[in-house]
Amino acid sequence: MKKNIIIPKAGLTMTEATIEHWMVDIGDYVMKDQAIAEILTEKMIIEVTAPEEGTINSIIKNVGDDVKVGDIVATMEVEGEERVSVDSEERERQELPVTNKELTQYTVAVIGGGPGGYTAAIRAAQLGGKVVLIERENLGGVCLNSGCIPTKTVLKGVEFSKVHLKAAEFGVRYNAPDVDFKKLMEHKGKVVTQLRKGVSHLLQKNEIDVINGTGKVLGSSLIEVTKENGEIEKVSSENIILATGSKAAIPNIEGIHETSYMTSEEALKQTQLPESIAIVGAGAIGCEFAGIYAPLGVKVTLIESSNDILPGFDNDVVKVLKDSLRNDGVTISTSSFVTEIVESGNYKKVLFEKDGQLEEIEVEEVLVATGRKPNIDELEGSGLHITGGKVTVDEKMRTNISNIYAVGDVTGKHNLAHVAATQGIVAAENCMNISSKITDRYIPVCIYTSPEIASIGLSETEAKQKGINFQVGKFQFNANGRALSNGSPDGFVKVLREEKYNQILGVQIVGECASELISEATLALNLESTTDEISLTIHAHPTLSEGFLEAVLASMGKAIHS
Repeated sequence: MKKNIIIPKAGLTMTEATIEHWMVDIGDYVMKDQAIAEILTEKMIIEVTAPEEGTINSIIKNVGDDVKVGDIVATMEVEGEERVSVDSEERERQELPVTNKELTQYTVAVIGGGPGGYTAAIRAAQLGGKVVLIERENLGGVCLNSGCIPTKTVLKGVEFSKVHLKAAEFGVRYNAPDVDFKKLMEHKGKVVTQLRKGVSHLLQKNEIDVINGTGKVLGSSLIEVTKENGEIEKVSSENIILATGSKAAIPNIEGIHETSYMTSEEALKQTQLPESIAIVGAGAIGCEFAGIYAPLGVKVTLIESSNDILPGFDNDVVKVLKDSLRNDGVTISTSSFVTEIVESGNYKKVLFEKDGQLEEIEVEEVLVATGRKPNIDELEGSGLHITGGKVTVDEKMRTNISNIYAVGDVTGKHNLAHVAATQGIVAAENCMNISSKITDRYIPVCIYTSPEIASIGLSETEAKQKGINFQVGKFQFNANGRALSNGSPDGFVKVLREEKYNQILGVQIVGECASELISEATLALNLESTTDEISLTIHAHPTLSEGFLEAVLASMGKAIHS
């Protein structure tokens, strides 16, 4: 009797997948529940098993083919009477009990599949550990799915929308582009999916078990995982690494919870542009979204409670970005405190206080970009020291429980993917008995606005507060050959030089490719390079990187081109 082999539904949200690997050939005899194929969803690798004992007599879908839940991928010949089929949803309802199978013993269990979590899992596996990764949503965490990658992809699309303006300066003229925002968001989704599959492949390559569900620490070596279908599984491990990430911090504004506001996560799911938007918070996230919406014709109001946008950056850096945002049509209101948000038909009234006066604007959408806070909901009652809403760790990323570590945003140290990944490696190595400590004295910070901003080390304001004797060297990109030939003369490189030993204290860059240019400065600070050493390093011409050399020379009073 012929029996169809179909794509199972794994979890409540799964709808489609890709054939990743066939474990059998036509003619092979298989046992019931034997794994015969692997499929790749957006979240993980899933096994397709034989529904009965029998012989594979056809393979319908090939490796690389896209399939949907319920699709027939192969057929087999089985003996006996055909059973009455049960639809997949009914089968799920019948399979909700807690699993009681014998616990697999792991060396390292990681809760959270973002940059800190999956990096930790891979490093522990490289060192010979038996590793399991528990992730309740999508692999890649906020950075890959609703942060770094999707916003940078959309920002690139926005950059293309302005190319005709720059091209006209070169004598190349064409009509303003027609922006298909839905298509742009679809492309963003493809980029995210491709990278997510890459993470899944890396985990599979390193033989890391992946469980899709919410992990809760029950003890120093025990985790309870609640899966999407309600099934509960317990995981035992010698070491645990917490990489639970963060979520949007929502301010206590009257009426906000009765209003359909957006965070960056909801904003990145939209396929239509609003006609107007108020962005509450002008830090990195707020400024990046202002730079997304305004060039596409959205009326943007950027509201910040501090006395300037991008708190923490020097005024001269901020001025360049403010001028650019205003040129794109962004209205910037600083020293402004939002007091209330009210639904008004299809619009929202945003009331804020500025200079002692109450002001009001009416917009179609409100985006809240007031920072993020650690995800600690599943850590309550675990015995971990949680101070100020974040997990306390030492330089080895170890918590107060000796075999439990924490990395990334949950530690509240630096909400940056590259820091989380570095912390993940440190934690994994300590789990595997390799003494490792975090070295995070110099961390590059990049903001992907137009123009970009990047910083490493001390700012001018910080150096003054510390009472350090220093000199500033600045080089404007409008004197750089490559910047002018690229049509991107805005911005500068600024270097702080310590006077006694000529050590570089900090670098700030605003301009085209700042996020790439900061890497040389990062290496210089980590090596404790002096300005003398940089001044003797030959930089290729014409390049934007010459700007760093020129700023170094300027800090020494040896500027050539300024």
